[in-house]
Amino acid sequence: MTRLTVPALDHLGVRVFQAALTEEDLQRDKARLVPALLGDPDLDPAHVELFDVADLSDIGLAGYLTEGLGVPEEALAADRGRLQAVQGPVLILLSKALHGREVVLTLDPRLQLIGTYREDRPPVHFEPLPTATSEGVLAPPPLPAPPPQRPTAAFILLGLALALVALVALWLALG
Repeated sequence: MTRLTVPALDHLGVRVFQAALTEEDLQRDKARLVPALLGDPDLDPAHVELFDVADLSDIGLAGYLTEGLGVPEEALAADRGRLQAVQGPVLILLSKALHGREVVLTLDPRLQLIGTYREDRPPVHFEPLPTATSEGVLAPPPLPAPPPQRPTAAFILLGLALALVALVALWLALG
């Protein structure tokens, strides 16, 4: 069995394999078949593609790698003839499937590596926002106004007690 080392943090790698699989193999559950073919039970099958090149119709494998996966034309130039000649099932392994870890894949004998490429991801560039309202610093929201205070029961009782004392004092003074 062939071994293939994928370095850690290789997030943009695209590995293309010719897969000598039967039609029944292609009908099997991809989530089980792919880890068995690559010898890594921890890979994410959502980032692995397994299909017959005939399904690509006119675009071809090289066109799919360029237009579908973002591999630059220049990177495929040396292998273009070989990629266009591929027929039957292919397996495309995106490095994202390996979760950023270094992995030594033990390839099933039915897989043959065609090539390793890198996706072309331009750096993200943020343009300044076009309006004046987008400038400045955000101020914290104003504090809510305190709720109106109503006299509490203690103040009401104190007022009644004072009124009672005043009435008693008045009664005693007049009495």
